Amino acid sequence: MELIASADVAADNILDYSVSPAAQAYVIAEHIVRIPRCQVLAVGSLSNVQPPDYPFPGVPSAPRYFSTGAHVYVSLQDGATGKWDYTVAARAESNDCRAVGFRVFVHQGWAGGVGLIFRTGIAPLPYGQLVQEHYRIVFDAITGIICYTATTSRSGKPDDDGEDPDEYAIRAARDFAPDGVQLRVRSLDRPLPPGRHFRVDPASGSVIEVQQRPTP
Repeated sequence: MELIASADVAADNILDYSVSPAAQAYVIAEHIVRIPRCQVLAVGSLSNVQPPDYPFPGVPSAPRYFSTGAHVYVSLQDGATGKWDYTVAARAESNDCRAVGFRVFVHQGWAGGVGLIFRTGIAPLPYGQLVQEHYRIVFDAITGIICYTATTSRSGKPDDDGEDPDEYAIRAARDFAPDGVQLRVRSLDRPLPPGRHFRVDPASGSVIEVQQRPTP
C-alpha cells in the first residue's frame, strides 16, 4: 500500500451580524482529488476545530440551536461509471476509483481536515503533488452567505477531464441546502483563507471578509 496523494480542506460558519440569520445550521467544504484510475483506500480526519468566541457583546450566552460539531467524510467516484458514492464515514475503499472527495462538515465555528489517498492495488503509482484546477463557492443569492465550497485538484495524470465544476458545485450544494434558497456559484482563483469568514455582496458579486463580533 502506497500513499499517492494528500489534501487539505477547511470550512467556516462564523456568526455574521450584518445579515439575517446571523449563521447557518452548518457549512460544507469539499476538496476533490482527481487521480489515475486505480484501487484505493481513502482516509480523512479533522486537524482542527475552533468554536466561535463567546460571549458576544450584548449576547451573554450562545443561542440554544448553536452547535460546534464537525466531521470529515470521504466520497469516491467510480472509475468506470463516474458515479459518486457519498459516504458518511471518514474511511472508504474502492476497487476502481477516478476521484476522491474529502468533505468537512461544521456547525458553528471553523474546522480543518486532511485527507490521505493510498493505492492498494498491484500496479505502481508514485506520490503526486496536487495541482489545483478549480475553486468554486456556492452562496445564497439573497444574503450572500457561502454555504458550500469546492476545490478540485489533480494528482498524476487522470484518465479523464473530470466534471464541469460549476454543475458539480451547484448539484452538491442543493443536496443539503434548505428548500427555497436561491443558490449561485462563483469561480475564484484560489481557496479562501481558512479560519476567516467571508460572504458575497449580492449587489456587486464581490467577496468580502466579515468580522466575527458584532459592533457594540
